[in-house]
Amino acid sequence: MDLTKTEFKVCAYTASGYEPKETARILHKSYHTIASHIKSIRLKNVLKNVAELTMHFVLENGDPRKLIAVFLLSIHIGMIYNDVRARKKRVKRNYASKQKNLKRSKTREYYI
Repeated sequence: MDLTKTEFKVCAYTASGYEPKETARILHKSYHTIASHIKSIRLKNVLKNVAELTMHFVLENGDPRKLIAVFLLSIHIGMIYNDVRARKKRVKRNYASKQKNLKRSKTREYYI
């Protein structure tokens, strides 16, 4: 099956038994967007219904619930990584601002 990243996620949720409304809520998309993705998946791969979509997806990729777990884990790791990077930037900014304030106070003492 030839799928984009988003279509792959939608297909994994659909193959796991999620309804399009549930998939839309999980992926923060509109119901109509998810229905459109399912329709385009079916048209691209000449599938008659969701049952065939599920069958082909499972035969090619294995258990879709494992793939969903990997999606969620990668999102969680990405959030942790971004949080750590943001903290490092804050520490660098705080250190830099302290150094500037120290320089300013020294110059003020010089002029007084």
